[in-house]
Amino acid sequence: HRFYKRMDNIMSNFKDFISSGGGGGADKLNLLTPASGLKVIVRASTTYTPSADCTAVVTCIGAGGGGGSIQMNQSFVSSGGAAGAVCQSELSLTSGTTYTITIGAGGNASGVGGNTTFVGSDIADMAANGGAGGGYVPVGGTTTKAGGTASGGNIANHTGGSAIIVATNGSGSYGGAACGFFETGKNSASSTSANMPNGAGMDIPPTDLIPQLAPDILGGSRGVSSTLSQGGTGDFGCGGGSGYIYVYSSSNSNYAYGGTGGIGGGGGGSYAWNNRSGNSASGSGGKGGSGMVILEFV
Repeated sequence: HRFYKRMDNIMSNFKDFISSGGGGGADKLNLLTPASGLKVIVRASTTYTPSADCTAVVTCIGAGGGGGSIQMNQSFVSSGGAAGAVCQSELSLTSGTTYTITIGAGGNASGVGGNTTFVGSDIADMAANGGAGGGYVPVGGTTTKAGGTASGGNIANHTGGSAIIVATNGSGSYGGAACGFFETGKNSASSTSANMPNGAGMDIPPTDLIPQLAPDILGGSRGVSSTLSQGGTGDFGCGGGSGYIYVYSSSNSNYAYGGTGGIGGGGGGSYAWNNRSGNSASGSGGKGGSGMVILEFV
């Protein structure tokens, strides 16, 4: 698959950038008449109407689902959220045509991630759908929360990683799933024991897409504590870590939170239990990572 050659400009807010530049010719800092090599990151829904014909490689990343959670139920296991899909196309964009960009929002606890789309009247619509929200199963059960699906890419369409539990023994929580830029995304850890794993990382990171990424980009770390457990945030495209707390305490101030997914990654699951009669613990699955669109003009 083709991914990007260089990164001349990164913009975090598309709307702020459209009106900049000026003049007649192509300009590195002018989206209306974009020069070859200009790269723009879009993190908020918007529209784009070029004033000159141009060609762009467009990558859409769907949002991750939020992690599942269990509170005060010893015999269950919670999963993280599934990851969003990735699709990519090389498109000929037409002067005066308005293209609509929708950025999916990360799912809240157990919530589905939003769909990210790039749509226009003269192109094949692109859609990178969000991942499913996390859930929970009793010990002895299994579940799969599916990663988002992709369509419309003429270069690549990759399904996001799924959140899987195989809860054959022990209670606990699991991390979120990861996106895939060159293949199907990596599933979150499934296990035959409650080992509260990290979020899923990425085997092949898109360092051509985002050159600043480290060669190893990882899921968020697991959080285990007797008072406040917070799973770690996933790197770009990776799942959030799980949160886990199991205490015997006279206090009700015991919390477990799943970690937030990186861009497109699923949020981590959480498990909270206070073993002292009359007391409780609480928590929430981590938020899924938001979606994104990246345009590189060629």
